[in-house]
Amino acid sequence: MPKAGRYHEGVPCWVELGTADPGRARRFYGGLFAWEFVELPGWTVATLRGAQVAGLAPGPPGAGARWTTYLAVADAARTAAKVREAGGRVLREPYEVAPEQGWAALAADPAGAVFGLRQGLLWQGAGLVDEPAAFSWSEQHSPDPDTARAFYRRVFGYAYGRESDGATPFRIDGLPAGAIARRPEAGWSVQFGAADTDLAVERVRALGGTVLAGPEPTPYGRRAVVRDDAGAAFTLIGLPSAQEPLAA
Repeated sequence: MPKAGRYHEGVPCWVELGTADPGRARRFYGGLFAWEFVELPGWTVATLRGAQVAGLAPGPPGAGARWTTYLAVADAARTAAKVREAGGRVLREPYEVAPEQGWAALAADPAGAVFGLRQGLLWQGAGLVDEPAAFSWSEQHSPDPDTARAFYRRVFGYAYGRESDGATPFRIDGLPAGAIARRPEAGWSVQFGAADTDLAVERVRALGGTVLAGPEPTPYGRRAVVRDDAGAAFTLIGLPSAQEPLAA
């Protein structure tokens, strides 16, 4: 995916966990990824080696814990209008996240897959990507990928590559940025890098999480789909050149 800190319209640039129990989330992800946390009014930023890598925020009452992928935009209000015009919904109007952290909004595509919009000011997205314990990839899942592709092309101008294993990669400024995949349920998946996927899965279990699939080999690395101890699903993917260990 495009490198952290560079602005690209429509690129997955940030991930955030909506949770009713941020203390519980800090214990789980601090234990899994060695993240540290910076408390801001109404919001928590997870850091790795001093770089911002993810957010924790209060989720809607009764919604359960869930990871959300945010897409970079130059103008959150203008993009929210384009979402409506393309047949999607705006779930939360653009709002200021925090001083110098820009603006955000929440939206849903025609199939109901929820995603965020992030308009940076000084903030330009995750400070680390494609590393162990950092955000690596996002996929939009849809039972109707043709409609999904048309929606995201209209809103963000995505260009698509050749479909492989039921997933169609999208490119932004010529760079691979994510994929749209045929799945029974609509949503955006979030993937984090792991130095050793099997070790990471053991850590997930030890911290009270569960394993939904894998670990199994893929062309991109050894992969497992897991849930944290509050039920939020995410994917772990082994990075061939990974050197960083998980939390000791």
